[in-house]
Amino acid sequence: MNKPYIFAHRGAMGYCIENTIKSFQKAVEMKVGIEADIYITKDKNLVCSHDPAFKIANKWFPIKNLTLEEIKLVRFDDGREIPCLNEVFDAFSYCPKSLRYSFDIGSRKTGLTLIEMAKRYSNLEQIEITDTRISILKKLRKSNEKIKLDYTLPTYITNINNNTVNFEKMRENGIRVLNVKQERIDKENFNNIIDNGFKCYVWGVNSTSHMRKVLTLRKNGEFVRAIYTNYPDVLKKMRDSIFT
Repeated sequence: MNKPYIFAHRGAMGYCIENTIKSFQKAVEMKVGIEADIYITKDKNLVCSHDPAFKIANKWFPIKNLTLEEIKLVRFDDGREIPCLNEVFDAFSYCPKSLRYSFDIGSRKTGLTLIEMAKRYSNLEQIEITDTRISILKKLRKSNEKIKLDYTLPTYITNINNNTVNFEKMRENGIRVLNVKQERIDKENFNNIIDNGFKCYVWGVNSTSHMRKVLTLRKNGEFVRAIYTNYPDVLKKMRDSIFT
């Protein structure tokens, strides 16, 4: 694909309640990819939720301490239902293999469980796993040679160079993508990513000014290869006007 791929952040959360089947359906209707955060339950099911716990009546409930059945019994004020990942895969099994999923994982165990599930669904090639810890991605690489692994730059790192990012360890573990928050991407940081031989993804791209900035970055014929946004339709229209 000779233009940036678009991931709908937590589904198209600019239009729907995040991390729900409805938000993911909106993304599919817009013909973009699905991004979600996933956690593992007490009974080893994967569920889509941005946070590792949720609060009800001033009490916090960690997902890792609950079974899937207990989570399904919860009634949220906004009416959301937390989907388990196999519900997501089942719901969009009709989609072409060009549909891509990007998953932020809460732990190594979550990532390993995801890989095994993807094998059962035969959709491993559609999935990318992102994490801020190269050490976790290294363990996932040892379990599977084919899974796509993306290193999400921790937000405390402001300047991207060989002193702040262990590019060599990324290479050793087959990590080919550096995923950077919008506030951290500028021409210098982008150039350093490309000069080191990596692909650049950018997340948190929601305003039209930020969309244009990210879409117009160039270095030696390279561009930002994937963008995460709450407004996929707006970004898609601008992308297609720039990448004609």
